[in-house]
Amino acid sequence: MKKIFISIVAGLVLLLGLMPARVAFAEDTTTGSFTVGSVSPIMTTMEIYADASLTLIASTLTPQVEYYKKISVSDANTLNDITELKLKMYYDAAGTDPLESTVVVGNAQTAAIITWTKTGSVWTIDAGAGTSWSIVTADCIVPNLTASSGDWIIAFKIGKVATESLAPANWDFWGQVKNTAGAVAGIYKRNKMLQWYGQIAVNTPNVNWGVVTPGTGFADNLNEQTGISTTWVSNGNYEGQIKSSATWTGSLNTATLDTTGNTTNPKEFSIKAWQDNTYASAVVVDSVGVVINATGVQSTETGDVHTANTLWLKLASVFPIDVYSGTIAYIITNR
Repeated sequence: MKKIFISIVAGLVLLLGLMPARVAFAEDTTTGSFTVGSVSPIMTTMEIYADASLTLIASTLTPQVEYYKKISVSDANTLNDITELKLKMYYDAAGTDPLESTVVVGNAQTAAIITWTKTGSVWTIDAGAGTSWSIVTADCIVPNLTASSGDWIIAFKIGKVATESLAPANWDFWGQVKNTAGAVAGIYKRNKMLQWYGQIAVNTPNVNWGVVTPGTGFADNLNEQTGISTTWVSNGNYEGQIKSSATWTGSLNTATLDTTGNTTNPKEFSIKAWQDNTYASAVVVDSVGVVINATGVQSTETGDVHTANTLWLKLASVFPIDVYSGTIAYIITNR
């Protein structure tokens, strides 16, 4: 009996080993999906710097100097979702912080609008016709648009006649970005001061009195040169001045400028000047600068053109024959 039992058990083991294995699991598939919604962009900071390395914050600005505006933006949909960036710079005459919506077009004296458009990565500026406002596109930086945050760097120069800010007046800045869904985010940076700017051009290249007789000038109203043209450009009130080099040289002699107008010594000369040919208003020219126009005001981009500037020359009664030449400088200063 013992042997028969053992055989039966062995047979059962063999039979179980020949049976197919049971399947442990089964699977099938379906499709899952989700849509990422548009998230509004965020402008985190905005500042103006005086250097390309963005280390020196510019609290006071000067026309025709290059500055760098950094605008920091984040977007959970990545910066590739940003379609437009806009920067408005505008004059706040009363210091009351007006809204950016009051600025819709550029003006050389009061406002400039810079726009970056994603399509083509194009920079444009609106600051009125014939303006000297400009974007320095070579120094502008667009961030990596595949990132979720980054900085736009706008390099620009303020126009020559952008209005000087005298307290309480100042300049305000506003930046905005817009995404593909039309959502916007904006930020202000206010109360930047803009310094006075002036530029003078003498359009008459040479003033030649020709042959002048010693001992003449001033009292007899001889030796007059008029029709001298100058162009004055300024973003605020200005004063016009004139000066002469202290000595004028000839081939063998040197003449000395007499700032008293007396010309009592040999080889002394004096010059009187005015912004027109009104001799009664004329002033004696020195080598530092005397005022010939004390009422200049903010100009347009083309400037104030004066075509009647006049000079009167006086010579000492003793003057060697020679051809004398020197420098006459017209000066523009703040007032």
